[in-house]
Amino acid sequence: MPSSQNNAANDRPVPQNVRNKADGYEDEIDLVDYFKIIWKRKYFIVLGSALPALLAGLSLFLSPGKYKLTYFYDTSLTEKSYKTLLNRFYSAENFAKLSARLRENKIDGHSQGMIPVDVQLEVSPSHFEADAAGTTNIDILQKTQQVEGASLAMTIVGRSQKEVERTSLIVRDNFEKILPIHNAKEELNTATVGFKTKIANIEKGKFDLALELEKKRAILAKLRNLEPASSDKISSGIVLQFDNVSQNSEYLPLNYQIQATESKIIILEETIKENQEKCGYYERLEGLNERLVGELENQASSYYTVQQFRSWLTDIASSYEEEELADYLNAYIRKIENVISTNTPVVEKPSVNPVPKASAKKRSMIVFVLLLVMTAFGAFVLEAVQKHQNPVS
Repeated sequence: MPSSQNNAANDRPVPQNVRNKADGYEDEIDLVDYFKIIWKRKYFIVLGSALPALLAGLSLFLSPGKYKLTYFYDTSLTEKSYKTLLNRFYSAENFAKLSARLRENKIDGHSQGMIPVDVQLEVSPSHFEADAAGTTNIDILQKTQQVEGASLAMTIVGRSQKEVERTSLIVRDNFEKILPIHNAKEELNTATVGFKTKIANIEKGKFDLALELEKKRAILAKLRNLEPASSDKISSGIVLQFDNVSQNSEYLPLNYQIQATESKIIILEETIKENQEKCGYYERLEGLNERLVGELENQASSYYTVQQFRSWLTDIASSYEEEELADYLNAYIRKIENVISTNTPVVEKPSVNPVPKASAKKRSMIVFVLLLVMTAFGAFVLEAVQKHQNPVS
């Protein structure tokens, strides 16, 4: 009987308030256990978080600073031309030329296709993406692409003042003398495509002009075979008004019709002759541009500058006796000279300034917090492993 009474007592449900108190007590015990583990592993946590953070901050504070130099160019660039400039400057081909130039000048710290400094090209004001951000309106996007930046800044960042000074001269030389060659080549190719398009349009309308000319000649021959109407058959007091006499010449008296047709034939003949001369001119310009592009392509693998290209243009200018080609080439030479004269920085020799370091204190705190979380978690893992290996009896 006592045993049955005890079992019955154990089977009775525990009141809710008693269970809540028990659960809260267990949670409190668990929280205390956590603090015990942290206290037990305090040296592991301190050494694993505070010491590395202190070393990181000390390293940042004592690490050598960087230096920078900035060239400002008073040049206007649209968004499209700015992106094109970036693609050309940071291309593997251009960096290979820079790397080769650095080797020639015995500047260390670079490898093939790499340079030992960081070069940044920025347009000021930099508002291209800001104006177009978040809009899908085609008109707004097109207008934004046409907006021009007021100036271009080229900033060169390196590990030492001497490194920046020596490398910046080569980077500037590349920017001012090599990149214009790429622009010239692209512009010449674009102009050649334009000449071919004009020739194609003239050839396309050649048949229609010839057909119209033959038609007018046939009309003229038949008009001349007609007999003019007698004067007594013409009503007096009639006034003819035309908005365009050339399109209504059939209503004119016969002799005036013949004269109008002859005028149209003359206009067609001169138009055909003019188109033939234009075709010949465009073909000669196309050949001249292809020669210029060929020179640039032949020199593509070398450190060929825009100044050397200008000298070559001056040398071949005397070989063109045709006045129209000589004029075209002389105008192009002046254009290249304008590129050379305008592609110079506002300040020839800007100063090299140290780059402000990022706050060592801020970075150290970030490192400390991250390591503190990791080491605290590691302390609990170590405690669990230890209990697993040494179970309490």
